[in-house]
Amino acid sequence: MYYSAIRAMASSSGGSYTIVDRISNQGSGRSLPLWGSSAVLGLASVAAMTSTMEADAENTTPEENPYSLKDLKPSGKLPDSITLYQYEVCPFCCKVKAFLDLHKLPYRVVEVDPLGKSELKWSEYKKVPVVLLDGSTQLNNSSSIISQLYLELKASEGPSSHTKTWSVFSSKNTNGSRGKLPDESMIREEWRRWVDEKFVRAITVNIYRTANESFQTFDYITTHGNFGWAQRQAARIVGATMMWSLSNRLKKKYGIEGDVRQALYALAEDWAQGLNGQPFMGGEAPSLADIEAFGVIRSITGTDTFHDLQHNTNISPWYERMMKEVGDSSRLSDPKEV
Repeated sequence: MYYSAIRAMASSSGGSYTIVDRISNQGSGRSLPLWGSSAVLGLASVAAMTSTMEADAENTTPEENPYSLKDLKPSGKLPDSITLYQYEVCPFCCKVKAFLDLHKLPYRVVEVDPLGKSELKWSEYKKVPVVLLDGSTQLNNSSSIISQLYLELKASEGPSSHTKTWSVFSSKNTNGSRGKLPDESMIREEWRRWVDEKFVRAITVNIYRTANESFQTFDYITTHGNFGWAQRQAARIVGATMMWSLSNRLKKKYGIEGDVRQALYALAEDWAQGLNGQPFMGGEAPSLADIEAFGVIRSITGTDTFHDLQHNTNISPWYERMMKEVGDSSRLSDPKEV
């Protein structure tokens, strides 16, 4: 039964529900022992989180382009409240947090249970990140969220726009103000797509490259995620082992050839060369592509993949500049602080 649960997870595109449904439809009807139940819950949680980490960039129709600004319209004012529904270490969620932190937009976070997703019971859309503006306007897909928020900020700079000043956070930015918005010509749509379609995938394969790195990754995921004790232990042991065993399948799925670490290094060098001697892809100020690439890398802080990326490629100087630009987090610990 446990093997079939693992196979279900490996082939699942819908996360935890596939596993739970499949397990409930087989066997003798006897309940699983405590550890067995915990292992299944841990597996289901890992499946939900992993499928979200992999699928965000693919969760659009061919007609949709989350990187383009031409079909989006700003509301005309900045929201009074921003709520981010997330997994703490999901790279796509970290993209959104990097944008909010750079521009000092206060936001509160709701950590989603990757199994039940009860925190999103109000929404038909069940993947993270989800952003709720003023408790009513819902934004989905990390790139779409960032595009829309960029336009809201851009519109707020106009002379007739209503602009809310988040002065409580101004001292947290290195230059004492909200991050400078790049001109629309410097959005670098092609590099935004590169982040989702190449860079995230190479990082995903690398963090499960060896048994040690897979356990290291799950230690980090389960420490920061919304897991109960039993789920945490099951996810660490079973999830890490399983994802390590599936790493070659992910490599094939994403079309990564040869040594996966060298493939990641090559992508990092592509990025560094793409700067063309400028501080950022956006020139003197970070573009949306800069923010998104930074958020993805920051999501794996503390892992061997992060360490090797910083020490064996030329991406580190750019990353350090982004760290300085983004500054401290503008996350709120209490929703009443907004």
